[in-house]
Amino acid sequence: MNKKLFPAYVKKSFPAILSALVCLAVMALVLWLYRQSLMPVVLSAAILALIGGIFGILGFRKFSRKHDVLKKAVEFPEAFCESLTSSDDEDLLVVEEKIDLIESDYRDLLIKLSEDLSKTREESSVQKNAMLDYYTMWVHQIKTPIAAISLIIHNMEDQETANRLKSQLLHVNNYADMALNYLRLGSESNDLQFEKVNVDEILRSEIKRAMTIFLSSGLSVDFTPTNLVVTSDKKWLGFIVGQLISNAVKYQKEGTVHFYGDAESFTIEDEGIGIAKEDLPRIFEKGYTGYNGHNEKKSSGLGLYLVKKAADMLSCDVIFDSEVGKGTKVKVLFGKK
Repeated sequence: MNKKLFPAYVKKSFPAILSALVCLAVMALVLWLYRQSLMPVVLSAAILALIGGIFGILGFRKFSRKHDVLKKAVEFPEAFCESLTSSDDEDLLVVEEKIDLIESDYRDLLIKLSEDLSKTREESSVQKNAMLDYYTMWVHQIKTPIAAISLIIHNMEDQETANRLKSQLLHVNNYADMALNYLRLGSESNDLQFEKVNVDEILRSEIKRAMTIFLSSGLSVDFTPTNLVVTSDKKWLGFIVGQLISNAVKYQKEGTVHFYGDAESFTIEDEGIGIAKEDLPRIFEKGYTGYNGHNEKKSSGLGLYLVKKAADMLSCDVIFDSEVGKGTKVKVLFGKK
């Protein structure tokens, strides 16, 4: 039993207890002034104590049950708010037993707040879906000029310039996809499709997609097959890999990006500038860029935030191990949640 429950009940019942004591005190005073025996006061006190004890025990049981119902309502507020409009809900009858005018006003207020909350949520859902539809359309529309620019670049004679432009165009494409995925992660439906996924296929696909950036940055790729097959969502796992590759390239001017794995994880390791020790605990915070982000002015603080959100959806861990000046290892671990 909650230790605070009985003191709370005594505090609630204190006006009644005080009234009984005052009545006994007045009765004793009157009898004393008339020089009468105080035995009636003692007898009255004993009777009141007996009756008060019986009603007190019954009242405490009702008080305790009411407390339990309301505590459950705090844990499941939506279900309780829905029951407010029901007339045969057992828990609601416990709460409303011997309800007074003030409690009735509180009930009406809760009903009104519940209706307003439901209406607000519905409006918010409609707005969010409309925004998601707009950005989905925007991303698909912007793919058209991106494809056209890519074709123009492909026909350029200056290959060095063409490769640089391809690299920047890929960044534009990635940012467009990030905008769409940012909204999808916050929506009620993330169109997850869990299936057996070959991790090597995802890694190869994302490496091939980012090859232009690797070449333009002068970086090489060291890929060791992981032979890892997991149950996951192919699209969102690809998004995680793509973002981690983007980060690996962003802060590395030369060297190699390594890809390898084991029986339950894969690792992407770069030879870049690394992450400061004090920044590691906060790298998944929304908008947090850390020392490197401020110094290099390349970070938006959203990439790793989205990676963490997507990893939580897929029930996998993203573990960073980094040292300034020596590079960063990112392990994506499956089956540990």
